[in-house]
Amino acid sequence: MIRWLFGNETISDRLIRAENRPSGFDYLRSFLSISVISVHSISICYGIDVALETLWRGPLHPMVKFIVPSFFALSGFLVAGSLERNTVLAFLTLRFLRIFPALCVEVLISALLLGPFLTSLSLSDYFANPEFWRYIGNIVGWVHLYLPGVFENRPPPHYANGSIWTVPFELECYAAIAALGIAGLSKRPFLFAGVVLFSLLAFSAEGGTFPTISRVRGELIIVSFSRGDLILPFMFGVAIYLVRNSLPFSLPLFVLSLTLSFVLVYFRPTSYLATPFVAYSTAYIGLLNPRRTLLGRGADYSYGIYLYGYPFQQAACQLLPGGSFWLLNIVYGVVSSGVAAHLSWTLVEKRVLEWRSTALFRVAKFRKWLCLLFRGL
Repeated sequence: MIRWLFGNETISDRLIRAENRPSGFDYLRSFLSISVISVHSISICYGIDVALETLWRGPLHPMVKFIVPSFFALSGFLVAGSLERNTVLAFLTLRFLRIFPALCVEVLISALLLGPFLTSLSLSDYFANPEFWRYIGNIVGWVHLYLPGVFENRPPPHYANGSIWTVPFELECYAAIAALGIAGLSKRPFLFAGVVLFSLLAFSAEGGTFPTISRVRGELIIVSFSRGDLILPFMFGVAIYLVRNSLPFSLPLFVLSLTLSFVLVYFRPTSYLATPFVAYSTAYIGLLNPRRTLLGRGADYSYGIYLYGYPFQQAACQLLPGGSFWLLNIVYGVVSSGVAAHLSWTLVEKRVLEWRSTALFRVAKFRKWLCLLFRGL
């Protein structure tokens, strides 16, 4: 009966057919990045109150709330393979090489180029302002969203980048999976899945959650998610990868999962229960393998688009004709962040990733030295 409903093909079979590099994940990452820009366009052009009413409290909110958890589920599925193939130290090194360069470039461009060009302060006051130095802290995951004198007539004022709030959550996810790897759970896939499922039930017992609205300086500033909204999809993405030899790759199961994702997230008490279905839907789409007609093999611009989109959209809204109209704002944001992402990938990220072999060799030597040290002690 189960085979009749879901077929014989597993997620592992699908990965093997795509040589462990299905193009669906690349297309999905790009789509999700552009979706984030589209959602941000409403709050940037018309204010957070309009965004809340039209997106987060309206009938579209299940689709809107699907975007960021899907990003995290995708990340969990993909990095689980990296943890399986590497030691924990090597895994963390690879994550650092992928995340840090692009984040560093974006923060420096925003703080050193975009900020001085747009600030209403003198350059001496701008660079001396504590908010400038706090913004530089974004490089190490110490998130601050403001630049002094920048976008001060925008609601909310000085709000430079509304996308990087997810960075600490992403780092927490990597720390959590590394800890589970040290504990050996990654080698016990069904035990790992059981732990994640238990965590889901514990969060669901709290009654579910919707995005949190924060106030700073009396202004509505951000629509964010709780840790459970982001870490749980990441962990379910990891779990799906670990049980890939047993989990079917099935169109009916995908349709059922996608439907349940939207239905469960629509209601506050059941919103957490949507998490495994969001993760499966994400993995299914990612495992599709359409021809790479729009994407270059090996290039990943999605992270750059995600990072650059918000500040460039803010700048477009303030400076460019029609930039305060949401549709044109999306176009400006996608084009400008796409160009920046391409340059960032070509000039920085790709070149850093070319050092992976050297970095992993040195990490292996360091790990060996640590083992000898502790044996001696």
